[in-house]
This record gives sequence, C-alpha cells and structure tokens, in this order.
Amino acid sequence: MSATTATPPQAPIPVEQETRPWPYDTARSTGTSCTRLLAAILATGTLTTVASGPGSNFRGVEEHICGVERWLDAEDRTLKSLVFWVYPEGISGPYHEMEDGQVKEHGLLVTIERGVKVADMLKAVKGAFVEEGTVHVHVRVPAV
Repeated sequence: MSATTATPPQAPIPVEQETRPWPYDTARSTGTSCTRLLAAILATGTLTTVASGPGSNFRGVEEHICGVERWLDAEDRTLKSLVFWVYPEGISGPYHEMEDGQVKEHGLLVTIERGVKVADMLKAVKGAFVEEGTVHVHVRVPAV
C-alpha cells in the first residue's frame, strides 16, 4: 500500500455489554435519579449544547452528529464516544431564570458509546427527551 492511500475506518464490532470491562458493563441511563450530578456537569460549562426537539423531529441533534464527518464511519456508527446536552428549541439553554427568581431546568444529557448507529442514538434521544426538568440517557452499543 502506498503512503498516499488512506485506510478506511473499520466499523466497530458490536459485543455483549456484559463481556466488556468497566465502565461499559455498568454504564446506564440515569433518567432523573442523578439531578445533582447533572447540575454539576452543566456547571462546568464545557458541554456542547444543542437546541432541538419534537417540533423539528430532533433535526438539530442529527445535524450535530452527522455534521462532523470524522465522528461517523460509512455505516453511520460513531467512531468515538460522545457527550452533549440537548435542550428544547426556542429556549435559551439548559436552564433559565424566571421573573420571580425561580430557575427552570430543561434538557437531556446524552452520552453515547463508540460504535452506536445514528438511528439508535436518535431513537434514544426521542424517547428520553423532556421539556421540563433534567434527564440523562446513555446510548449503548447494541448487544449482538
């Protein structure tokens, strides 16, 4: 093979989650049970935030994932693990302060393992998304 020939990325081989070592064998969606941890993660200000929702059929999430070519292989599987925050379209970020000083939280922390198909990630996001409150969904590589 010549030095100018690029090797195409290999598609990850799905494996049973239970056979993979920590943290894969214990990573799970937490739903709303870890709101303090979600707040701590948001407080770092380091997450990419994506405005999206049912009104656009989550087009913003799909564009975020598919818009960066190096994140996907030829079979639309993620080439690396990803994390980002999805908040409802039309709202300015994952929380806002009301006129009365009350803070309204909204959105979904999405964690995705390397090797997840875009369609599976979108299905998970659609199923877990909330307009009010904060939630976490972890998208695993499907078992074979």
